[in-house]
Amino acid sequence: MIKKIKFHLSIYKYFVKMDVKRIGLYPADFVLGNLGFFLDTISNLFVLYIIMSTTKVLGEFNGYQMLFFYSFLMLSGALFEMFFVTVLEVPYMIHTGEMDIFLLRPLNILFQFVVFELDEETVFEAIFAAGLLAFAISQMENTWHLVFFIKLIGYLISSVLVRYGIYLMLSSLSFWWISTDGLKSILWEISQLSNYPLSIYPMLLKVLLIVVPFSFVGYFPVKDLLFSHNLYTMATFVNLFVGIFVFSIVYLTIWRWGLSKYRSAGG
Repeated sequence: MIKKIKFHLSIYKYFVKMDVKRIGLYPADFVLGNLGFFLDTISNLFVLYIIMSTTKVLGEFNGYQMLFFYSFLMLSGALFEMFFVTVLEVPYMIHTGEMDIFLLRPLNILFQFVVFELDEETVFEAIFAAGLLAFAISQMENTWHLVFFIKLIGYLISSVLVRYGIYLMLSSLSFWWISTDGLKSILWEISQLSNYPLSIYPMLLKVLLIVVPFSFVGYFPVKDLLFSHNLYTMATFVNLFVGIFVFSIVYLTIWRWGLSKYRSAGG
């Protein structure tokens, strides 16, 4: 087991080195990409500031709590894009036959998706989000304790896995469907709803954000972090393991089933 982990880490390290060299060939693209992210983030923070200046409280969150909520989502999203966003390339690979390359290599296909290309712009995004998260924590009371930070790390991992499970499911449908662009757009719009507290929505949207579990990406974990100081509760258990559950179910059923049906572009 340890040898297997070391082997995969060595491969990952090799691909990272290659990708750093690729990024170095186009430094202007790297700078402009991160500048675009920075301007987009500043505009989103400005909108959040205007909303909180007007309402003072959004759902059950005050100003710094909403900043924590926003930065948690940003960091979760950055980590997902850094490691797993290439799973969204699966439909393109299926339709062009490039999936064959990954099937021929003696490595897990999903692992290959992680290593074959980095999203360099998300490195700055993750650093910025972590700094924003740290600032929000410093401005709130009753957060500087061990239980809070243990749960924070666990919830970030679960949040990333929930995102991964949702988009792996979307990509897996390409084994049967010609195009998933329409469904991708719908999921994107639903994900935007999860940028605000679930409690502000009517019941229909609440149910939607639970069934399509974007509410477990940010709202439920953040609510438990901010308003519960117990390490062992049912909410804690659900928030920690829902990511593993969602990803495992999708991987073991839809993904594997779809992969078994794959017959290449000319098959």
